[in-house]
Amino acid sequence: MDVIDGIYETHVQVSDLEAAMRFYGETLDLELGTEIAERRVAFYFASDADGNRTMLGLWEVEAVSPSHFAFRVAEEDVGEMQSFLADRGVSVVEDFGIPPHEQPLVHPWMPAAAVYFEDLDGNQLELIAELADDPRPSLEAMPLSEWRALHDSP
Repeated sequence: MDVIDGIYETHVQVSDLEAAMRFYGETLDLELGTEIAERRVAFYFASDADGNRTMLGLWEVEAVSPSHFAFRVAEEDVGEMQSFLADRGVSVVEDFGIPPHEQPLVHPWMPAAAVYFEDLDGNQLELIAELADDPRPSLEAMPLSEWRALHDSP
């Protein structure tokens, strides 16, 4: 029996709680769970198609130590990741030494397609969609179009 079914929550440090709340709530469309103003913390939810929720905690601190986490995206929405960010004025950034890309980047060992961006405090964020194809760990990261060409998929 597998007891762990996934990661339910993660927390990040932010330098300005109100600005971070606008970014995560208004820009990324996450659902506000609660804000505890006296503790300088806010909690947000994201839900998948089955109604399963995950939680993100934003903690205001004086000196942010940036971290990394990813938002799961359904495979059928992989083509929307770039426009989701662009429509909200969020820029794609370099990651794994690969310059910003115009389409999702596929990590063949998983396989999963990813787009990287940052919040206002330099926390490294990612939209990631697991792909149904078989893993190909011997291959380097590549644009989604190259991955699809290898698999004759749209």
